[in-house]
Amino acid sequence: MASNGKLINRSECKKFALRWAQENRRGWTPERVSKQFLDDLDTKVRMAIQSAIARHPTVGKTIKDLT
Repeated sequence: MASNGKLINRSECKKFALRWAQENRRGWTPERVSKQFLDDLDTKVRMAIQSAIARHPTVGKTIKDLT
């Protein structure tokens, strides 16, 4: 099943990335987050979910392991 929908909240991810950079990368004050960064982040989240489900044991009715 392919989906083109976005999984991440792009606005909150931008805010977090900019705030984290400001707090943890002294001397560097980025002001923008690129569309490519957010697209790549969304892809990584999608791949993490798919990978976790592929490895998940086939017992129960709840997805609960992210390992």
